Amino acid sequence: MGIRATLQKYFKGDPILWGVIAFLAAISLLAVYSATGSLAYRMQGGNTYYYMMKHLVFLLLGMLLMLWIHQLNYRIFAKYATVALWVSIGLLALTLITGISLNQASRWLTLPGIGVSFQPSELAKIALVMYIARTLARNQDEKVGAKEAFKPIMIYVTLVCALIFTEDFSTAFLIGFTAFLLMFIGRVPAKYLLGTIGVVGLMAVILFFASPHLPFLHRAATWKARIERFVDDDDQVSEGSYQSRQAQMAVATGGFFGKGPGNSKQRNFLPHPYSDFIFAIIVEEWGLLGALLVVMSYMVFLFRAGVLVRGSTRTFPAFLAIGLSYLLVFQGFFNMGVAVGIFPVTGQPLPLVSMGGTSILFTCIAMGAILSVSRNNMEEAERLKKKAAAAKG
Repeated sequence: MGIRATLQKYFKGDPILWGVIAFLAAISLLAVYSATGSLAYRMQGGNTYYYMMKHLVFLLLGMLLMLWIHQLNYRIFAKYATVALWVSIGLLALTLITGISLNQASRWLTLPGIGVSFQPSELAKIALVMYIARTLARNQDEKVGAKEAFKPIMIYVTLVCALIFTEDFSTAFLIGFTAFLLMFIGRVPAKYLLGTIGVVGLMAVILFFASPHLPFLHRAATWKARIERFVDDDDQVSEGSYQSRQAQMAVATGGFFGKGPGNSKQRNFLPHPYSDFIFAIIVEEWGLLGALLVVMSYMVFLFRAGVLVRGSTRTFPAFLAIGLSYLLVFQGFFNMGVAVGIFPVTGQPLPLVSMGGTSILFTCIAMGAILSVSRNNMEEAERLKKKAAAAKG
């Protein structure tokens, strides 16, 4: 069996999507090794490969998950969407009570017995998109659109975002924005969507002024400070402004071709160069050319998701593929936007590129679900082709 036949046997679905995933994974290993080399030398007794090898383990586990999930029938995601959503909501509530505090925010939950920590918001993002896709698919009416889907979707979107935003505003915003786009695509009446924008805007104004008197908005001062620093761009030195300026210095000194792999200077000064600001290290070492390749990879990923939508004969897989793609690609754009100074600091990792444990695994789960839609679409098209050929014969 040749290499091509072997790849087609185990890696089914859109080959372009697989190519983008392989490219991002390769970039991830190179960038993480460079970003953590100095840190590993200091903290791991001179073993500069320590963090890269740890990251490689999670990448390999993620790829195995992706291979398994993309072999599943996409209908299983609709079947267990509500259960997964209930579980994630329970875990989010538990995180607020017993979660691990990281960067002054309780976002992590430790699994008892095994000591593994993860962010329940990662599960909630995927589960919510699956639920929204299923609900929209079940409520498509030729005359009134997805009118009946609006209420149940908004109940869960509000609940999930409410449990997340007090500790992680950027993730709550990403979830809400993706849900809004899905409802727009799913033909939810415009008056409902405009009304939602109005209500959210009003609530934001009320919470902004009332935040000093509300104990659960203890991070409101941090949000305000980040926005003020981003808008004013003053000379005051603070953690947020320091991060942004170091990232922008890395981007500015990269040039067109960059300084070359492993030659980053700002990795020694930039906090979290291996996660939140890994794109800045990529630009510094690989230049504008490398940055464009990464950006284009996410653009191609989103474009191929659109191709999946056009090729789907059923509504659920179409909504599922585009919804999960929106989550991943928009998160990537937020991360890259922060690195180059377009957005204020958000703390969002670069999907499949930033160093991480469970975040890598959940990203691979989402990509596996998208590839499952692709594989099923291709197999269905092949069956229809054979059926048409048999009819002619």
